Formats: sequence, structure tokens, C-alpha cells
Amino acid sequence: MSMIRKTIIVQISIAVMIIIFNTAFSVSEGKAVEIGKKGVITGKILIKDSGPLSGGQVIFFNAAAGPPPEAEKYDRTPEFVRDIDAEGRFNVELPPGTYYLGASRKASGEPIGPPQEGDYVWRSLDSSGKPKAHIIKAGERLDIGTVAEAVPLKAGSLRDRAITTAIEGAVLDMDGKPVSGAVVVAFADPSLKGKPLFVSERTDENGKYLLRISAGTYYIRARNEFASGPPEPGQIVGFYGEGTPAPVTIRDGERLKDMNFKVILFPGRGPFSGTAPGR
Repeated sequence: MSMIRKTIIVQISIAVMIIIFNTAFSVSEGKAVEIGKKGVITGKILIKDSGPLSGGQVIFFNAAAGPPPEAEKYDRTPEFVRDIDAEGRFNVELPPGTYYLGASRKASGEPIGPPQEGDYVWRSLDSSGKPKAHIIKAGERLDIGTVAEAVPLKAGSLRDRAITTAIEGAVLDMDGKPVSGAVVVAFADPSLKGKPLFVSERTDENGKYLLRISAGTYYIRARNEFASGPPEPGQIVGFYGEGTPAPVTIRDGERLKDMNFKVILFPGRGPFSGTAPGR
């Protein structure tokens, strides 16, 4: 790729993504105003046969925003993450709705991200072992009581996770060199607004990523961190698509491979930028 063409692609992509972000920000502001009165959920989470899950986070998945969180199949990103206090307690305000609930204390110190060996985790499950739905009502309080079931993840349990539906590929820089340590996420909306639905583990030394996912149509982006929000200057940023995010449709049980795309170093002002895919 010539330097002139590379510069043009970067400039166009940055302009497109700034427009996308400004639109998404306006929509998000409107939704925040419409939320109105919230409900409250409280509880206490302990480590099994030990003390409180202090220093951990309680995580909430909105049932209306995506499929139930099934760690055996994919890593869905939560809509809300809140700290657990020194006694293992949490007291969280949420918009009315139905939520799936879990908690974790990551060995890495990061508040969110795919599970790793040594993390303490707990998932709220029903009698059949499926994610349990918790209904939050405006102006009401839901107390789940004390749960003493947080346990450390072992390497074997991570290896045994099924790879049934997934998108695979490599994250590359503009010169086609692999980018290690990147995080690939999937959005249901082409504007890439709000929080993504699914997240990969960090790319390896060859830039390879594996994004376990459920069937549907998604738009894929790469960043340095699991957290959402505008990137800092010098961080990588990019999406799969030629100029604008391109839809990727996947069926249940399908594995899409060689979904490679390129990223740039974010130059400064604006939320994201994108580059052409390198299939």
C-alpha cells in the first residue's frame, strides 16, 4: 500500500468515525434522560469456605440487550459493573428491567474482561444451572441475600470451554505486522455506540484473536483495553470494514476464519478510527 493511499484511508476513516461517535453520543444522552426512576439490588458475596469477595466487582447483564451470559460458549460484556465493599456487600441502582447477575475478582486487577486462571467468579444460576433472571422494578429494592459460592477459576475449566460459534482472525498494523495485546469486541449496532456485546481475549504475539459469540450480525472493533469510551492518543483503534464498519453475519455453530483487519495509532481528538480489512 502506497503512503498516499494509506494516508487517505486513515483520514477518511477518522472522519467517518467521528461522525458515528457524535451521533451515538447524542442518542445515549437522550436515553439517559428517559430512564427515570430506578430500582435497587443489594446482597453480599463471599468466597466459598472463606471471607468476603472484597475488591471484586458485581456485574449485571441486561436481558433486553443480548443473550444470557454463558461462559461455556462466549464472553458477553456486562452493561453495569459496580464495586463490592470490604464486607462483600453491594448496593446498586439500576434502570427497571430484567438482569443476569454475576461477580468476579480478577487476578490481573482489571475490572472486566474474559475469565483467566486465578480469577474468583460467581454466577447467579437457577435450579437447572442456567443464568437466573432478576427483575428490577422502579422504586423497589431486591435483596438476593448472602451468597458464599465465589470460587477460583482453574486452567482446566478454561480449556474445557466449547468453541462452537466464533470469529477468528488477526489484528494488524498499517504495514501488515501483527498487533499483540489487542482486544476485539463485537457490537450489534453499526454505530458502535454504547457497550459491545462480546469480547475476545487479548491477541497473541501473531496478532491472532478468537471471538466466541452467539449467532447474529455484528460489527467488530479492536482496542487496547476492555473498557469502553474514547481512546487515548497513541492507543490502537480500528474496525473491520472498508471505510465504515462492515456487518459480519454468523450462524449458530459456525466458525468464521481469516477475518483480519488493520488498526492505526489514534492521533488525538475523536473516539475511534477505522481501517480497511486485510482478508
